[in-house]
Amino acid sequence: MTTKEKIIESAISVIQSEGTANYSLAKVAEKTGMTKAAIFYYFKNKAELTRSLISYTIDAYETVLQEEYQLAKAHSFFPFTEAYIRGNLRQLDDEKLVGLHAALIGTVVSGEAIEDDWNEAYLRDFKRLVPEIGGEQAEFVRYTIDGMWHARILGIPEFANEGRKSVAEMLLSIVKQK
Repeated sequence: MTTKEKIIESAISVIQSEGTANYSLAKVAEKTGMTKAAIFYYFKNKAELTRSLISYTIDAYETVLQEEYQLAKAHSFFPFTEAYIRGNLRQLDDEKLVGLHAALIGTVVSGEAIEDDWNEAYLRDFKRLVPEIGGEQAEFVRYTIDGMWHARILGIPEFANEGRKSVAEMLLSIVKQK
């Protein structure tokens, strides 16, 4: 693991254990075992580190989507849509990713991070869904998945793992009726 990756992992740990309100370069440096000045060698400021965290999250998300796509493409008429639904469902069971998503959404809401990266990822997914299922169904699928993420991030108990699986299967059956 590179030093830059260690800093990113430490930042994730700080955000998850102390929240975005207490996320600082000083705490990340302490967690990494470095000085704050050493962090500046890799990241010019907190915003740049936060943007790297967002990129890290999006890259992890894309990796899962690609894995699911490889599984779906041999048997599905809607391989990306299936990968999108199953990939998001899989990630909703990953505590580290859910915590990181929640924390990073907090940094966007607080104005500490630029939301462009999130918007680009959203648009990229939408453009991959539309050719398979059309614009209306793509919006329906995305908003349903977003609701699943928000319920998970907020810890809504009625929407536990089995509820998410059931909704994902229902989404897939609706898409297959197209």
